[in-house]
Amino acid sequence: MIEKKLVEILINFYNHSFTIIDKNERVIYWSNRAAEIFNMDNEYVIGKDIKDIFSEEQLLILKSLRKNQSFEKKRHQATPDIYVDIKAEPIHYDGKVLGAVVSEIDVTAQIKREKELEELKNKVSILSDNVKHLNNDNHFKNIIYKSSIMENLKNQIEKAAKTNANILITGETGVGKELFAQAIHNTSRLEGDFIPLNCGAIPIELFESELFGYDKGAFTGANKEGNQGKIELADNGTLFLDEIGEMPLEMQVKFLRILQEKKYFKLGGKKEKTTNFRLVSATNKVITELLSSENFRSDLLYRINVINIHIPPLRERPDDIESLFYYYLFQLSKKYQTELRYADQQLLQKIRQYEWPGNARELINVVERLVIFSSGSTLDNDIFQHYLEEVGQSQNMTTYSLPPNDLELKDYIDQLEADYIKQVIESNDHNIERSSQILGISRPTLYAKIKKFNL
Repeated sequence: MIEKKLVEILINFYNHSFTIIDKNERVIYWSNRAAEIFNMDNEYVIGKDIKDIFSEEQLLILKSLRKNQSFEKKRHQATPDIYVDIKAEPIHYDGKVLGAVVSEIDVTAQIKREKELEELKNKVSILSDNVKHLNNDNHFKNIIYKSSIMENLKNQIEKAAKTNANILITGETGVGKELFAQAIHNTSRLEGDFIPLNCGAIPIELFESELFGYDKGAFTGANKEGNQGKIELADNGTLFLDEIGEMPLEMQVKFLRILQEKKYFKLGGKKEKTTNFRLVSATNKVITELLSSENFRSDLLYRINVINIHIPPLRERPDDIESLFYYYLFQLSKKYQTELRYADQQLLQKIRQYEWPGNARELINVVERLVIFSSGSTLDNDIFQHYLEEVGQSQNMTTYSLPPNDLELKDYIDQLEADYIKQVIESNDHNIERSSQILGISRPTLYAKIKKFNL
């Protein structure tokens, strides 16, 4: 009796979990720490088939018993809050296998310290990148990138900016075409200013006066002193015409004459003026689309598209997504005067896998949402997950992403299983009994899967 009590004390002396099963796979010993970790009392566990308590595929003790071998598994997530190192051994007596024992060592504190270290490295990386950009007094400091695609594009822009040739920037909405136009202007080192005009945002009846300006008395309600147009303001500088494909057809002829002759009249003016500006245009349309359009003159297109700079969307340069994410996170944390939070690997993986149809503009909005609504030291993964669901609903579709190339088949199947279990549980108002019946598994097995997949 004393020996049995002594063994019991020694087993529970350390913060380790022990479970023993017999050759019939029934639990014959369940330590105090095992009861704490899995929140199951001895009365519930002892005598039961261990497969009724936990899912078979995650039981190292079963594998050890059936194969008569020792097995180890590091950093297993036993519960949402506890990580353990597992070691399973078969029990031999008189040349026979009588059962198996599994020991689980709690390594949660170690994992926590490693995560804190990862977060610290993350913070240092963010600060380092931003200091580099702040100290980097070049013309591309507002263009954040890491990919070789963007490095080649930067070299292309630097060469183009040294000429006086007209440049057309193409790219999807949200890629930051105005930032690149500003970089071209800065690299050109022109004496004049950078003057932007969004052709799609100006009413047709006001377009001519906005672009050319007007003399006093040009029309009813006009400024008595007249007004400078964008062309005049851009003299010896850069005129940036965004969404140039939206320029009214009747204005295209007049603008073409300016490009050819560098001369124009203000609205209501009688004196011809000369101008000297660098033209940079931008459109989210492809060149062939403009050429085939009845609303855009091909001769104007040939004139403005001497050099074409195409900015690829984010989905074609995934290496840039994380750099942009951290940059916006740092900037928006300063803007809202919030604590600089960190993204864990799960969130970063989702960020990298998402295709970002709205490009950098969409990424900024998502980071802003994360900064505003997250609390604690890390960004809230659920906020981004809700955003993905929101986007899927607004597009009237469900988004499925392909697994990464390095994801093993078993892990991908686990991912699908976890998603389905979560769907069934939520659709049944978290009723475990009903959910287990629909899934065709026992309640303990469902509880084990909930713990396995951290649902």
